[in-house]
Amino acid sequence: MNRQYRVKGIAGIETYIELLTETEGGYESRLTSISEHGIRESCEFISHELLESCLRTGYLTEVTADEPVAALTA
Repeated sequence: MNRQYRVKGIAGIETYIELLTETEGGYESRLTSISEHGIRESCEFISHELLESCLRTGYLTEVTADEPVAALTA
């Protein structure tokens, strides 16, 4: 699975969500936020409906294979 999305958010903080596994009703995901203060990670559940809504509104954009995500590959 491991689809990755960039979160539209606050200036100075890059946030990514990585879908790890699909479960009934949604996905287990890892959120990674990168700022001048360091890297913060958490694991969260996101429902199918919330994911689709975030994609539709542009709050999430998919990270393409040719677009490196430094914090997730470091």
